[in-house]
This record gives sequence, structure tokens and C-alpha cells, in this order.
Amino acid sequence: MNIFLRVGLFCFFFWGMIACNNNKPAESATNKPVADTTQFYPIARFISDEMKYVDLRNFTILEKRNKGTDSSSREISKDDFLSAAGEILQQAQWFMANKYLFNESIFQDLGTESYTINYSSNNAPIKNIDLLLNQQTNLPKRLFIRVIQQSGDTTITEQYSWIANKQFVISSSKRTQKGFNESNSKEISWKNQDQ
Repeated sequence: MNIFLRVGLFCFFFWGMIACNNNKPAESATNKPVADTTQFYPIARFISDEMKYVDLRNFTILEKRNKGTDSSSREISKDDFLSAAGEILQQAQWFMANKYLFNESIFQDLGTESYTINYSSNNAPIKNIDLLLNQQTNLPKRLFIRVIQQSGDTTITEQYSWIANKQFVISSSKRTQKGFNESNSKEISWKNQDQ
């Protein structure tokens, strides 16, 4: 039994020395880069896909403009459509690059059979984004983006809304502390020429 005790003690000290002589520094949370694990809905991809969808088809594209009490409408080219839609895409891309500034909340609306995903921030020009997803398919039905900026005594509010496979609206209003109000909007819609 004496021999087993000696072998056991030898193994115990041998393994202890190996464990203590490990010269690798311990990995800590501060040594590792932190990955962004926040999974927000890819709204920039949604807008980009919609733009490609319209660009690849033979749709009639109409633009309606309102400024104050004046309104006009006209047919526009695909290039004009892509330029106007690019404004919304730019906002969506900015949001995706700065999503850490936003809080997410989700609401299920049984009446419209949709989920509403809301992104809000007090620290970014984009104050609010609402995305309505079809409850069955999880595909977007509507998108709303609200941007509010201050320039001197003027508050500028821009609202972007997109209805999937149908239209988008860009509206802007300017308000001063002295009561001056100015608003305008641009609605762009598309439909198949056979309809």
C-alpha cells in the first residue's frame, strides 16, 4: 500500500506542476472583440428589394406632389423613381449602421393580423420607425420612418412611408417658434400597365 501512496502523491504533484506552469494568459472579456448580436429587421434590404422589383418591371410610375394648397401629378421615369426611393433607402441604411442607438419593441395586432416592430431613439435624427409585418408570412406590409431635426428656431419633420408593392410617400414640414408652417409631400405609386 505504501507504493500506491507514493505513486498517487507523485501523480498529484506532477499534475499540479503542469497546471501551474501554464504560461498562457487567461482570456478575458476585455481581450475579445464584442460582436453585434442585435437582430433588427433588415429594412434597408426590404427597400432595396422593392426598388429592384419596380426597376425590373414595366410599371407605370406616377408622382403626385402637394405643396401647401398646390398639387400636381405626372408620370415619371424609373430613374426618377430610383432617385426618390433612394432617399428612403439612405435613411434605412443609416438606421442599420446605427441600430445600437435604438430600442426595439414588438406589438401583435390581432385586428390586422400583423406584428408592429417599433424602433425608437432619443439620440438620433431618426426618432421612430414602425414596421408592420404580415403575421402569417413575416413579410413587410408597411414601413414608417420619422426624422426630426432642429435648425435654429425651425423644427423640420420628415416622414417616409412605404406600402409594400404599391407606393411610398415622402412628406416634410417646417415649423418655427413664431408660427410659420410649411409642408409638402411626394407620393410615388406604381402599377402594371395591363391593369
